[in-house]
Amino acid sequence: MAVLIDRRTLLRTLGALPSAVPLWASAAAQTPTGAGAAPFTRVALARGIVPHAGATSMELYHKHPHDPREEVVQPDDIRLQTRLTLRNHNEILDWLGLGWRNVVKLTRYQTRMEESPAIDAVIRSYFGDWRPPQTIYQVTGLSSPQARLEIDLWVDPRGARTLKGLRPVVPRPEVTDRQVFSLAIEIGPDLDLLFCSGITAYPPDVDSWNPGSFTVPADAAERGRLATEHLDRLLRAAGATWQHIVFNVNWNAPSGGGMNVTAQYGETWRPCSTTLRVADTGIPGIGVLYNITATAPHRPIATRTAVPGIEPILLRPGVALKELPQAPAIRVTRDAALVYFPAVTAYPADVDPWTPGSYRLPDDLAAQEKMVADNVDRLLKAAGLTWRHIVVMNRVGEVRGTRWMEDRFGDWRPCRTTRAVATGIPGAKVLVEITAVSGL
Repeated sequence: MAVLIDRRTLLRTLGALPSAVPLWASAAAQTPTGAGAAPFTRVALARGIVPHAGATSMELYHKHPHDPREEVVQPDDIRLQTRLTLRNHNEILDWLGLGWRNVVKLTRYQTRMEESPAIDAVIRSYFGDWRPPQTIYQVTGLSSPQARLEIDLWVDPRGARTLKGLRPVVPRPEVTDRQVFSLAIEIGPDLDLLFCSGITAYPPDVDSWNPGSFTVPADAAERGRLATEHLDRLLRAAGATWQHIVFNVNWNAPSGGGMNVTAQYGETWRPCSTTLRVADTGIPGIGVLYNITATAPHRPIATRTAVPGIEPILLRPGVALKELPQAPAIRVTRDAALVYFPAVTAYPADVDPWTPGSYRLPDDLAAQEKMVADNVDRLLKAAGLTWRHIVVMNRVGEVRGTRWMEDRFGDWRPCRTTRAVATGIPGAKVLVEITAVSGL
C-alpha cells in the first residue's frame, strides 16, 4: 500500500518537470510507428477487467456536489494537474496490487489541446517504457471548473487476484461517503460485457442524421425520459439491469435533457463515471449523450456472427443488422479478448499533426474518410483482425454526407457513438476510436 501524502503538501513539494519530447502529442499518431505507442493492446476477458472512473487533479475522494474550497486546491500548472490526476489512479492501482503496465487503454479529455506536450511529459514519467494506446478528446469543461484534464483507464488484472462478479474498488473505505460514483470496478470473467451505441433521446435503431418520422422533443425533461427508456430497453434485452452498468461517460451541453440515473441505480450501486461539459454534442437536438458499458449474466450466444463470442442486441423483430445504422448494443462473452485501438485520423503514422513539416491533409471530407479507413485497415491487419471484429467505433468530426465506412463493414454494424464536433487536431476532419474483439 502506498504512503498517502496530503495533497497540499504534494503541491508545495512538486517542482517543475524538465522539458521532454512529447510522447503522444497527437491523438492521431497512435499507429504502429507513431510516437512509440502500442498500436493496440489485447486483454482476455477470461481473466476479468477493471475500469477506472475519470479522475482530475481534485482529491481522489471529494464532496458531491463539489465544495469550492476543495476545487481551488487544483494547481494552474497543467503538469502538476497531470501528476495529481495520475497520483489518484496510482492509489487505485496500488490498492489492487497492480502497476502502470497493467493499463490497456487511456482516454484523455482536455480543455486545451495545446497543453498536450506538457501532459505527455508527465505521463511518460509514470508509464516508463510502456505506451498504452490512448485517445485525446477536446471538451469545453470538466466536472470542476479549475480542471483542464481528466483521465480514465481500463486495466488488465492479469491474474493479480481472483475476480468474481462485480466489486467496487474502495482504497479508503472510511471516506466513501464523499463519493457518488465508483472509483474503479473489478469485473469478473463470469459476466459478459455489454457495449451500447451512444444513448440519447433517439431510439437506438434510428440514425440521428436520417431519423425518418422521429422528431426529438423540444422539452429537456422529455428527452431525458426517452433516453432513460431506450437504455432500459437495451439492458432488459441483454438480460441486464441498471445495477449491471459499470461505466458511464456523459457529454453534457447547456441545452440539457439528461437522465436521472441516480433514481435508476438505487441506493446501493454506483458505476464508474466520467462527466464532461461540451458546447454542443453535435447531434441534432441533443443536449446530453451517454457512452454506456455494462455487464450481463453470462449466457450462450443465440445469434451467431462471423466472429465467435459476440452477439448484437436487436430491439425490432424481423429487422436485420445490416438494415440499421449501428448495432444498438453488442454483448461480448468471456470467450473473447478485447483489442483496443487508439484514435485514428487521416494522418500517416509517422506524421505529427502539430508539426507535420511539408505534409498536408486533403480538405475533402470523403478523401479523409478513405484515408482513415485505410489506416484502420492497417491496424486491424497488424492485429490479425477484420472489420467484422470491431464492436465499438467512437467517431468525432464532420459527419454529413459520409458513408460511415459501410463499404468496409459490409453487412456488419458495430456499436457507434458519433459527435459531430471538431476533432481538436489540426486539419483532421474525422477521428475514430475503436474497440474490437479477438479469440482467446
